[in-house]
Amino acid sequence: MVAPDNSLTPRVIINRLWQEIFGDGIVKTSEDFGVMGEAPSNPALLDWLAAEFRSDWDYQRMVKLIVNSATYRQSATASLTQVELDPKNRLLSRGPRFRMDAEVIRDYALCVSGLLVETIGGPSVKPYQPDGVWEAVGMNESDTKRYVSDHGAALYRRSMYSFWKRMAPPASMEILNATNRETSCLRRERTNTPLQALVTLNDPQFIEAARVLAGQILRQPATAQIIEAGRRILLRNFSAAELALVKESHERLLVHYGAHNADAKALIAIGEHKQETGLVDQELAAMTMICNALLNLDEVLNK
Repeated sequence: MVAPDNSLTPRVIINRLWQEIFGDGIVKTSEDFGVMGEAPSNPALLDWLAAEFRSDWDYQRMVKLIVNSATYRQSATASLTQVELDPKNRLLSRGPRFRMDAEVIRDYALCVSGLLVETIGGPSVKPYQPDGVWEAVGMNESDTKRYVSDHGAALYRRSMYSFWKRMAPPASMEILNATNRETSCLRRERTNTPLQALVTLNDPQFIEAARVLAGQILRQPATAQIIEAGRRILLRNFSAAELALVKESHERLLVHYGAHNADAKALIAIGEHKQETGLVDQELAAMTMICNALLNLDEVLNK
């Protein structure tokens, strides 16, 4: 497989890496390099990258090489000419833009809230999942007849450690186009459905992440809280128009939860992570909704 005269292995590996970073591989049919597959969009680039990779087989070096390139660092904004000449961005006339994988979306929400457990290795874990998912497909004598969520740090492990039942994969992952793992999958489809928005807006994992982040933000001076939310989630400062819009939304939420204390308490009770002490319920609920809304922006969900 790694013989000097076998160029297929490094080409396939590099093509899959390119697909992970740019959304599509240089050979779009990453599962088929044969005569039935699609021709590479840039054969010379694929050959050069494969030869460069084969020099030391250092995968991390190739990741760094690609993401530091001028090609990757382009803006995703496209002019009318670019869209006309390169509608699917196969020639990379602009930066890549596509929705991140299900695991990355979940892990990002946990990361910005500080909940993500960065421990490497260990057994599989069972994060939040709707009731009854396994019962519909489980056999009575099976030890996976019923799903019982873990507690504590196990809820916040990276998504790659989530326990996977092939007949009933984690619901939030499947809705966001994660493969069911019943067959080999080298190229995921990316769909756009209302269910996906329902997951990122209402799943306990995402609401809890927003609540924990909101509690941290409320420890900041009042004048800096909204700005801090933008910096933590978007990794940039709001524009003047954006800041005004978010502040207006925050003020309306404060009024709403001030008049509906029960709703505020119900919202901030979601998730097992201990609540921040010394915070007003209405203020925490309002900031939780702001953080949740920001975590659902296309800018956050898309690469």
